[in-house]
Amino acid sequence: MTAPHSHLLEGSPRLHYLEWNPAGRRTIVLLHGNSANAWWWEPLARAIAPDYRLLALDQRGHGDSEWARPAAYSPTDYADDIARLVAHMTANAEKPVVVGHSMGGLNVLAFARRHPESARGAVAIDVAVTSSRGRDRYLRRLKALPVVTYPDLATAKARFRLMPNEGGIPVEVVHEIAEKSLARTEEGRWTLKFDRESFLGGDGLAVLETIKEIRIPTMLVRAEHSRIMTAEAAEQARASNPKARLVTIADAHHHVILEKPDAVARVIEEFAASL
Repeated sequence: MTAPHSHLLEGSPRLHYLEWNPAGRRTIVLLHGNSANAWWWEPLARAIAPDYRLLALDQRGHGDSEWARPAAYSPTDYADDIARLVAHMTANAEKPVVVGHSMGGLNVLAFARRHPESARGAVAIDVAVTSSRGRDRYLRRLKALPVVTYPDLATAKARFRLMPNEGGIPVEVVHEIAEKSLARTEEGRWTLKFDRESFLGGDGLAVLETIKEIRIPTMLVRAEHSRIMTAEAAEQARASNPKARLVTIADAHHHVILEKPDAVARVIEEFAASL
C-alpha cells in the first residue's frame, strides 16, 4: 500500500480527506468516530484489496477539516457533508459503499436515509443502536471538559488514550494514531485536533427508526465484546429492515477498526462484492 493522497474539498465547511488506491475500480467512503480523524482508517487501508479506492473523510470539526461556526454537528449536518464528498468524487462513476465507525456509523445511517440515491450500500460499525440517560449524561460531560494541552509532542503522545481504552490494540498503532490526532496550538503547545462542540450531549439520531427506514442494502457490524452496540440491540435493528444484515466480529471490542482491521476489511469486501 502506498501513502494516501491528501485533498481538500472547498465549501462550507472546507473538508479534508485522504485517498488510497486512486485507480481502484470500486469506491468506498470511510467515516471515523467522534474525536478521531481519517488516519484511523490506515490499518484497514493496509488490509483491504488494492482494487478498492478508499476515501477517508475528516468529518467537520475533526482532523484537518474546518470547524463549524456556529456549531453544527448533527447527524444531518454530517450526512450532507458525505453527500457533498460523494457528488464531488464519484460524478459519472459507480456509486460508492459508505462505511462508518461509531459516530461515523450513525452519520452513515443518516446519510443512507437522507441520500439513498447516492450510495450502493451502507456499513455501520459498532454504533449505539439504543442510548440511555446515563450515556447521554456521559456525552454531555465530555463536551463540558476543558481543552487539555501538552508542552511537547512526546508528552501528548504518551498521554493519548482511546475511549473506551480496551482491546489490546498494538502500542505502535496507538502511537501512530496519536501523532496524526495532535496539532500545535498558537501558543506552541499540543492538543487533540477536534472541536469539543462536536459532542452533542446525545447521538442526535433515532437510530432504530432510521435503520428501519433505509432503502438501500445495509450491513451492521458488531464487535463481540462491545459495550456500545449490544447483541440484543443489534439483532433488533437487523430484524427491523429486510435490507439489513448483521455480522459479529469475534473477540473484538469497540475500536474494532484498529483491533481487527483485517477482519473488518473482509466484511466490507464481501458486502461490496455482493451488491
